[in-house]
Amino acid sequence: MNSCLHPLGLPSKSSSSQRLPNRTTLAKEKKKKRKMENSTENSIIVDGLKTIGGWLTGKTVREKIVETAVEKILDPVISAFQSEVSRYKNVEEGLGRLRRTSERINSLLTDAEERRHIEDVSVKKWLRDLKSVSFNTDDLLDTYQTALNMHKKRKQCLMPSLGPERGPFQRRRFSTEIDKLDNKLEEIDKSRKTLRLRGSDGTKKEATGQSSLLFQTGSCHASARILGRENDKNEILKLLRPAAGASTSASMPTITFVLIHGEPGIGKTTLAQMVYDYLRLNSFFDIKAWVCLTERCDVTTATKKIYEKMTGARCDSSDFGTLQERLREYLKTRPGNKFLLVIDNLWASDFHFLENLQVPLLAGGEGSKVVITTRYERTCHIYEPIQRFKLTGLNYKDCWELIQCLALPQGVDHHKDLEPIGEEIAMRCYGSPMAAKALGALLNRRSAEEWSSVLSEMQALKDDSNGPVLASLKISYHHLRYPLKQCFAYCSIFPNGYLFERDQVIRYWIAEGLIQPDGRRRLEAVGIKYFDDLLWRSFFEKVPICDKGQVERYRMPSLMHDLAKHVSEYEFQGLFSGDRVPESTGVKEAQIRYASFIQPSDNNTLNLECLEPYSHLRTLKFSHERSNGSVPLNSIPALFFCKFVQLRVLDMSNSDLEQVPNSVGKLIHLRFLGLSNTKIKTLPENICDLFNLQTLELKGCSQLQHLPKGLLRLFNLRHLDLHLDWEKITDSTKMVIPQGIGKLEDLQTLSRFNVDSARGQYCNIAELKDLNLRGDLCILNLENLPPEHAENANLKGKQFIEKLMLRWHSSAHDDERLRQESEDVIKNVQPHYGLRCLWIVNYPGTEYPDWIGNASFWRLETIRISNCNNFRFLSLLEKLPRLINLQIDNVIGDTMSMLEGFQSMEHLILQNLKSLENITLQNLKALRNLTLDTEMPKLKIVSVSRCSVFQGMVLQGVLHDKYERGSLRVDCFE
Repeated sequence: MNSCLHPLGLPSKSSSSQRLPNRTTLAKEKKKKRKMENSTENSIIVDGLKTIGGWLTGKTVREKIVETAVEKILDPVISAFQSEVSRYKNVEEGLGRLRRTSERINSLLTDAEERRHIEDVSVKKWLRDLKSVSFNTDDLLDTYQTALNMHKKRKQCLMPSLGPERGPFQRRRFSTEIDKLDNKLEEIDKSRKTLRLRGSDGTKKEATGQSSLLFQTGSCHASARILGRENDKNEILKLLRPAAGASTSASMPTITFVLIHGEPGIGKTTLAQMVYDYLRLNSFFDIKAWVCLTERCDVTTATKKIYEKMTGARCDSSDFGTLQERLREYLKTRPGNKFLLVIDNLWASDFHFLENLQVPLLAGGEGSKVVITTRYERTCHIYEPIQRFKLTGLNYKDCWELIQCLALPQGVDHHKDLEPIGEEIAMRCYGSPMAAKALGALLNRRSAEEWSSVLSEMQALKDDSNGPVLASLKISYHHLRYPLKQCFAYCSIFPNGYLFERDQVIRYWIAEGLIQPDGRRRLEAVGIKYFDDLLWRSFFEKVPICDKGQVERYRMPSLMHDLAKHVSEYEFQGLFSGDRVPESTGVKEAQIRYASFIQPSDNNTLNLECLEPYSHLRTLKFSHERSNGSVPLNSIPALFFCKFVQLRVLDMSNSDLEQVPNSVGKLIHLRFLGLSNTKIKTLPENICDLFNLQTLELKGCSQLQHLPKGLLRLFNLRHLDLHLDWEKITDSTKMVIPQGIGKLEDLQTLSRFNVDSARGQYCNIAELKDLNLRGDLCILNLENLPPEHAENANLKGKQFIEKLMLRWHSSAHDDERLRQESEDVIKNVQPHYGLRCLWIVNYPGTEYPDWIGNASFWRLETIRISNCNNFRFLSLLEKLPRLINLQIDNVIGDTMSMLEGFQSMEHLILQNLKSLENITLQNLKALRNLTLDTEMPKLKIVSVSRCSVFQGMVLQGVLHDKYERGSLRVDCFE
């Protein structure tokens, strides 16, 4: 008896009592399966399973019945098994296909946005659906790439890991998601055919040309923003002068209020800036403050802002009565209390707001001025004591001149063919300088044909329901390149009037993938280019007045904010705590990708239900209705963020958060995590599982004591922002950084570093050596740094550090050994010559290093020396070519002389010099202002001579009283 083998290697017996299925049946089945799978391997599997079925049937009489039954049972199983094998094997192929499809979709969307006018509602909806699928595709591709990269990094670190290319459950999940996206793309393709869309559809736009910072800035560019407003400025100044013969009394000093009102975009803020600058330079004010209000700002917040701006101190109270009393008391008791205050962007239109706001201000000195800007005419009629000025639009000639300054910086003489077109465009700006600036920037370096095209667009939009000015701004938006459009629309997440920093916005953009790579340039550098382009085109504006040393801030003009909300209406959703999602919004929740959650000022209860339908969010920013309010996030559920697994940006800054929810560590797509100005003391260890994290913002987190040990696993971290207000740093300020920070090759921002006394346990300063850090760096507790290790920080090689603080513990002054060692330490921490600002605190040595006065520091503009032993540094600083601001406080010595040098120094501030008796300033040719603060009880003589541009000095507190009594002699000679 011959034996045979089963196709899978199992033995089979040949006998009359147990027969195999006949050859014809097997041949047909094999042919059928080969045709379906076209795979030898699968045919063997099929044949083997069929043979097993025949082998198990046993009896000839039941052969056909059993054969049929087995066939019906096994066929679906075989088919499913084959499908699973195929899907398992083809994950990479499917992802590659989706990646190519995503690139084509982005190209199509770019073409639609940059090159074509599309008006058809159905086509716009089709494009939105296409973009939504593009987002979903990006999520899937990012999930796979993240798993792959994590696997590679773990292998490099000799850690156990199973990559996505091997894990069966992972591959099945990816395969399922690929199928879903394929089906959705098929639906969209069917819709395209139904709509009969072709690649050539849509009215073609004129080529936009190069738009990125090819700005030609002629001599008139700097003054372009104030054209045509000189007469208006003079009218405001007239209103600010008290009426002749006006009675005054000690109980009611003369404080003049002027309110400027006008349409959005008409130039109210610019006019207020002109008035502010004129009064600041041509009148004497003890206090100068500029306050910007947001859309929903209440009188409590406004009073708090005014108090903080005037005093320069942060106020933690939110009680209106307390704030009023503090502001009134400050103005009443301050020796010099004549103030200049601008309240920009007042939204309130009720009588009680202004009535309550002005009460504490009446304690100010004689001649104080208050200028208010608002868009609401009603505000002018509800409070009679305020002088009113209605600002009207520019005439068309001024608009045309403004357009020329930006579009034709070399003048119109060489472009006579553009003059008639430009004049008509100017007339269609309807007096709005914002529209003129935006269009002028748009027309820069454009041909006559393109100018005519813009004019045609303006004519077509003359009946736009949003008004002619907003219609003009739309044209500027439509001519932006697609990446700039995306970045501008994204900024709709900020509330109206919200002040933001440039770097913060750029980090958002990078996290969302909105910055397009440009060769080998850093993404941050490309982002700055984008930001400056939008700023130049008036989509953003710089806040006019910033406190000394404060980072520059920006905002979107209210009309531009309206435009941003309009163009992002299908991707952005603004929500208030406790909101209920309307039953029918006309917007699919699945298409909303960016959300701003705002906590109302009259509600301290957190209600997050309104967020639940928006599970596809990529950005979630929490804000308070009051700009200085705190969002009550401490009650947020621990698992809340498990519902929002696609988040790229999560900003919980300015909240009462004490503990970061564990679910944040599950957000594998997260690139930006904002926790600034919160109450957190530690970070959960699973934060270090956020493989894609680029930015971890912890600014103002004064209670945070240490960072998680696994920080070195954040391989993609670019910004670890630990900035604290340098004025608030004390001996007790601590921050333990774990070992391994030097392995984060992409790290650019590390704003604070503590030299720890527990050597070997935490991060060593040598780990800074190869990091290419930028921006600010504050090095604390230098008394713990051995002199031989100081040079390992390689500060001299960090050319992009602009601000540096070197700080010792105040107790170092009492240790003779530390006093000697500190002189070697400070020699070895010499920064790069590109430094702009240097602050040395608690330096215990008596000799200063030569580098501190090296003329090679060609950018060094600001130096502050605090709590040091003598004035010997002055003989070194006099050689610095660009030193403009010098501040000295808590330095020991009875005589301070500055007799020459300091060729660029304009501002000198002296504070708390308790042993100082004589100040002599001579031949300081650039010195404009001298400020002498309190706590100089021994000061007897101040002599200023041969300082040709010297404008005067400010004596504060006790010094002012001493001067009034004649116990302080002040001599000023030509």
